[in-house]
Amino acid sequence: MLQSTDNGIKNRLTEPSAMIAEVKRLLTKGVAMDQIAPELSKQFYIDIDLLNAVLRAMRKKMAAGKMDENGKAHPPSGISDKAAA
Repeated sequence: MLQSTDNGIKNRLTEPSAMIAEVKRLLTKGVAMDQIAPELSKQFYIDIDLLNAVLRAMRKKMAAGKMDENGKAHPPSGISDKAAA
């Protein structure tokens, strides 16, 4: 995560890839989905519309079983693992 060196001035978090990375980082630390916005706003100026879109997409992936609560992707279940056989 980028830390500002300009006397407490916050960086902007407005790029989708950076937003996704920060959300995943917070999820892996155990931050609840409803606490992500307050946690990010402590360190960044955030694009709230982008954050809502990212959280909505992550919730859909979790509901579809493609991602766990920690932001980690699950491998497709149809692929067999040859090493396990």
